[in-house]
Amino acid sequence: MIISILFLFVGFVPDTASAQKLRYGYDQQDDGTVYKSIDEALLHADKAYRLKLVNKRKMDSLPEKIFQLTNLRELTVKGCKLQVLNRRISEFKKLIYLNVGSNRLVRLPETIGDMQELKGLVISKNKIYELPESIGKLTKLEIIDAWDNPLYVLPSSITNLVETLKIFDLRQVAIRQSELDQMEKLLPNTNILTTSFCDCSKGDR
Repeated sequence: MIISILFLFVGFVPDTASAQKLRYGYDQQDDGTVYKSIDEALLHADKAYRLKLVNKRKMDSLPEKIFQLTNLRELTVKGCKLQVLNRRISEFKKLIYLNVGSNRLVRLPETIGDMQELKGLVISKNKIYELPESIGKLTKLEIIDAWDNPLYVLPSSITNLVETLKIFDLRQVAIRQSELDQMEKLLPNTNILTTSFCDCSKGDR
């Protein structure tokens, strides 16, 4: 069962069936607050560990002032019609969980590979067609939720995550059985979630 596997991850609490939100006590100042606006978080920047922006007004990219929140561990920007994920995202050196689901992204910046503490990455329901080569540098990454994207290119560097990646959610991504078989060989320790699609390369039989 998928759910039983998910509960093996210390510090993860289910958010969806495959993407988890991290819940840590980061230090003695951490009272568990989840800030709902950037301005509110900036009033407490030194202990602003969690920021959740959901269905806010349209923002083509992240506002520059968000990068003042250097202590963020969890960032959700969901349903905000983001078209570009800023290269400066790598400035969140302490970020553990990033959720940019339900936006209009077509790619991730190569700089995402510099977010060395990242354990959970949610990019579901976007228009992303390839993952950056730098994703292989995220050697602490445990979960990628790429559900419902037109992904057709996975970087060769994905194999660098063979020891850490526990869940790779590719549901509603058109993957042929032959491609899935290859992925399972390259990532034998990863639970790869998929939706069945017809492998038209086989032709009619």
